[in-house]
Amino acid sequence: MKNKFFSVIISGLMLVSMPIQMCANSIEDKGANALSTENVVSVYTEGLISRYALSCESGSKTVYINAAVYGNYTLAKIGFKNIKIQKSSDNINWTEEKEIPDQISENVVQKKLSKYAVSVDGGYYYRVVLDNYAKENTWWFPETQTVEAISNSVWVS
Repeated sequence: MKNKFFSVIISGLMLVSMPIQMCANSIEDKGANALSTENVVSVYTEGLISRYALSCESGSKTVYINAAVYGNYTLAKIGFKNIKIQKSSDNINWTEEKEIPDQISENVVQKKLSKYAVSVDGGYYYRVVLDNYAKENTWWFPETQTVEAISNSVWVS
C-alpha cells in the first residue's frame, strides 16, 4: 500500500511540473520578394527558449550570419542546430547550398553568433535556415525545445 501511495505522489508531482509549451510568434510577413536586413524575431511565453533573433548580411561572396537564442534560465545546452545556407535565383524557390556545423554552448543562458562568415558562390539570393535548440539541466527526463527560424534574404554578388 505504501508503494502505491508513493507512486501516486511521484506521478502527480511529475505531471504538475511538466511545462506547457505555448508560443506567440511575432514575425512580420514581408512577402516572398522582399529584401530585408531586419531580424526574424520571435518571443515565446513558456518553454525553455524565451526568444530568438536571426538575420544575415551579404559581403563579397560571403554570407554573414547574426543569430541569438535566449533561454528562460541557465540551460545544459543552448544554441543552433541544422544550420543551412540556402540559395535562390528568383528569391522564391530555395535549394540548400551548404550546411554549417552545430553551434552549441553548455551551462549558459544564451548563445550568439555575430557576423559568422560563410563563403558562397555569389550571383544568387541567400538566406539562413536553422533550429534554435535548448536542453534542460536536469537528471530525470530533461526537456528539449527546438524552434526553426528562417532569416531575411540577401543578394550576394
